[in-house]
Amino acid sequence: MYRYVKFSYLSQVYLIIPEGFTIAQIARRLEEKTKRMTEADVLAAVADPAIVANFRPDGVSSLEGLLFPDTYLVSGDETPTQVIQRMVTLMEDVAREEGLSDAQSTVGYSPYKVLIVASMIEREAKIDEDRAKIARVIYNRLEAGMPLQIDATLYYGAPEGASFADLKAVEGPYNTYLKKGLPPTPIASPGRASIRAALNPANNPSSSDPLCAKTPKPCRYLYYVLADADGRHAFAATLAQHEANVEAARAAGLLP
Repeated sequence: MYRYVKFSYLSQVYLIIPEGFTIAQIARRLEEKTKRMTEADVLAAVADPAIVANFRPDGVSSLEGLLFPDTYLVSGDETPTQVIQRMVTLMEDVAREEGLSDAQSTVGYSPYKVLIVASMIEREAKIDEDRAKIARVIYNRLEAGMPLQIDATLYYGAPEGASFADLKAVEGPYNTYLKKGLPPTPIASPGRASIRAALNPANNPSSSDPLCAKTPKPCRYLYYVLADADGRHAFAATLAQHEANVEAARAAGLLP
């Protein structure tokens, strides 16, 4: 479905914003497609205090994760601020349809924190069936006081070409290997499927699941790693299970 930012026959362009894009990527895409909005113009619009973002908490200035990824028809007389506002409004409309307003009672976290979770799911999940399980891993690790160890957070805002090992060793608010809890903001724009998964995490494995054999109770999803070339993940309840999955992934050439 196309989202009309504003109707005008003047230099209309279609703008495709994929799921998982950051504000920086959205700004570059707008510059590339419109040929009249510069990246700097868009970034200035993102910082415009006139932007109304109802899911952004007081004290948070960033709009990261609050712009909905979709296909837009942008008219030639549309300003960057108007385009950004429509993306924010659409995110709010979609998120409300999915039940984000009730997030605190549904999953025990504020709507904004659920968007942070959804953004990590968006960057981590390669196939839809994994999204809800990744959500469950995140919530389980938060509840257990474990660092999230989400690889995608390390790369948020990092220089292009930075190595995983280097990023993992650098302390910062988005290093979820060294810092417990959620990162301070979303790391990308989540799509509907990731928002839905963050609000509807998968159930933990049942006691009859092989993962739960000889596993201390409660048996919970706590780990995952890439399992095949299609992007599926293998989930584990114990570190030993996870390490076995990691070795299998390395043997299959999926990990260095």
